[in-house]
Amino acid sequence: MDVKDILLWRDVKVSAVVFVSGFVLLVCLTQFSVVSVITNTALICLAPMLALRLLLTARSAFLKSEFEHPLKVYLSKDIEVSKDKADLVGEKVAEIAVCLTSKLKRLFLVEDLSESLKLLIVLYILSYVAQWFSGITLTFIAFVGAFTVPKVYDIYHGEIDSCIAKINQAIEDMTGKITSKVPMVKGKEIPTPDDQNSEDNDKKTS
Repeated sequence: MDVKDILLWRDVKVSAVVFVSGFVLLVCLTQFSVVSVITNTALICLAPMLALRLLLTARSAFLKSEFEHPLKVYLSKDIEVSKDKADLVGEKVAEIAVCLTSKLKRLFLVEDLSESLKLLIVLYILSYVAQWFSGITLTFIAFVGAFTVPKVYDIYHGEIDSCIAKINQAIEDMTGKITSKVPMVKGKEIPTPDDQNSEDNDKKTS
């Protein structure tokens, strides 16, 4: 099961476990520091395993039997990543990084005026959102939205696509009106020496 299946609640039990675990973790982060949450979570995970190990060790010593680790099956499994898979992941990450950098370069150097204006509007809205919400609150909202928005879109994708198309059309019309009012200066072409000589010959001929 991949991330998409979890976010779309393909398996309700798995998605519920992931959602509740993440929700509780974020609630803890709003009340306590990150270090406290990490250390206490590690203690909660370690304490039962340590108690189980000590109990089974004492039981084996009392019965004078050979001790066998109850989680031997999981300990025997090797955690490894194949070189091909690592190379594939590295290529994907590099491709995304290059694409993102190129996109940001075009936006911030204003290659397309309408696209840069859209970015300006989005950044302006985000600057106000940042004043209203803290980083952990935005993370909280993003986490809950990740488990609700994709599912809602999966059910009502037709109606949502229609609304998004209308919004995009309105934005295109607005940016089109703005760009039409911005004077576009065309740069003059610098004449080359050959063009200058040809122009002088034409003058002499005339």
